Amino acid sequence: MVKGKEVNQKFPCFSRGSRKKGAAHFEMIISFIFFLGFVFFLFLFLKPYDTTVLSGSVVAALYDTFEEEVHTNLTSIFLKANATDIVGSCFYVQLVDDIFTYAITESRVTNLAGDVINSSLDVSDLNIDADDTVFYRVAISPEFGVGTPSGCTQLSEPYTIGSKLERRVVSYKALETMKQRYEVEYEALKADLKVPKVFEFFIISEDIGLEMQHFVPDSEEVNTYAYNMEVLNSTGSVVNARVILGIW
Repeated sequence: MVKGKEVNQKFPCFSRGSRKKGAAHFEMIISFIFFLGFVFFLFLFLKPYDTTVLSGSVVAALYDTFEEEVHTNLTSIFLKANATDIVGSCFYVQLVDDIFTYAITESRVTNLAGDVINSSLDVSDLNIDADDTVFYRVAISPEFGVGTPSGCTQLSEPYTIGSKLERRVVSYKALETMKQRYEVEYEALKADLKVPKVFEFFIISEDIGLEMQHFVPDSEEVNTYAYNMEVLNSTGSVVNARVILGIW
């Protein structure tokens, strides 16, 4: 016993160093266990291997780029203009630019019965073939064709513009153009829509007869989302369509 004490007294650092090394090893083991537990937690709850989460993000991003590519604007106004004294000719009224959010482009005019009246827009002048009506519904959008009124005279009678409604809608013409691109230049369209190269996509809507879809292998898991969108065509009709976007 005396000799043991003498050894400890002669080599005190030897005993303390051994204890420090043992403590360091213990701390390393505990740290490693905590690290494994943290990694297990990530895989168990966050599921980084779950491709469904990634596909869902891609579909959400696809909707944003798709809507940006095919959107247009639609402005609807109510016009009261008494032009009954110039039936057989055409008249024009001036639209004030600063009351509109969107640019003044092309027009489509109907009477209250829904009959289309020939019209056109020349900068801010709205030309309308004279009719035996006083009340008009005016729609303004790049979706419409150019009308043919000519030689119109400015309406001398007071007129009233009211009930303005402006909104962002989907252009049916833009959808048709995109469908053609899907069929003949798919890869270029996919790049424009910012779809990652490792994914494929489709866009369909039974409500408007839209089908942009290639063959989907049965072995692939397809992630789809449905969106309700207002689609405007050249006749002025607005259809509430259910559009389905898919990624695999």
